[in-house]
Amino acid sequence: MPTNADVERFIKERMSDKMYNTMLRIDDYAFDEPIIGFSSASDPLYPFYKKHIDENFYRLPEEWLQNVYGRPFDPSEVSIISWCLPQTQRTRDATRENQDIPSLEWIMVRVHGEECNRALAKAVETWFREQGIEAVAPMTSVEFSWGDSEKFTLISNWSERHTAYISGLGTFGLDDALISKRGKAARYGSCIVHTKLEPSKREYSVYNEYCIARDGCKACIKRCPAGALSEKGHDKVKCRAYTRDVVKKLALERYGYQGFAVCGLCQTGVPCEFGIPCKIKKENDE
Repeated sequence: MPTNADVERFIKERMSDKMYNTMLRIDDYAFDEPIIGFSSASDPLYPFYKKHIDENFYRLPEEWLQNVYGRPFDPSEVSIISWCLPQTQRTRDATRENQDIPSLEWIMVRVHGEECNRALAKAVETWFREQGIEAVAPMTSVEFSWGDSEKFTLISNWSERHTAYISGLGTFGLDDALISKRGKAARYGSCIVHTKLEPSKREYSVYNEYCIARDGCKACIKRCPAGALSEKGHDKVKCRAYTRDVVKKLALERYGYQGFAVCGLCQTGVPCEFGIPCKIKKENDE
């Protein structure tokens, strides 16, 4: 049976190849080396988040497997592999200089880099299946879907960021992005497998433990050109409207790019861009 080390080796080797890790339009890697976490479907946080997000819409890991293979699965026998794909220095630097829309590199990572992320998820799923182990990568499934939520505005039936949180990769920031040891400028993915892997240790106990907004930091609020961030959190309606009405128009004028609009300025030029700000501060103080 594959071990945690085998899984990490497979993911890192794949993402070290530019053929699988590319922005396409720009000849460079989409992401830096991944960091990888593991969790068990028996972790109580999975049913907690199902209830918290939407009990009738959100799916548990074992429910994803059952939907594909047509039989029930014991959560204690199911593991989840979660990965963080950090933005490269080039992409971070280019976007940090901007005040109204992200760099072309950032947009290409969101569009073509996300295609690489989905391809990685499918590759991990296939790798396990070839070893006779049932697996499903929710983001690549035809069953993956989005829905409206009175509580959260927009939800999906599987959350890569919540999975990463459960798998020990990081905690949430004021803007809903996840802050990992490589910072919050990153994309996330996962795969659910019917085998036991060693769960990663969570070095935190609170969902926003790595965010220093509680200490008065307002860096991401100041970076948001849409006015979608405040001490109260992230206004998804304002955020989506800005990307649709402003970023899309300016990206066409500035870069000649016409397509999916994204922002993400709040993930650069902030204390949590490169790492965990509370830990960085502690190390500097020492």
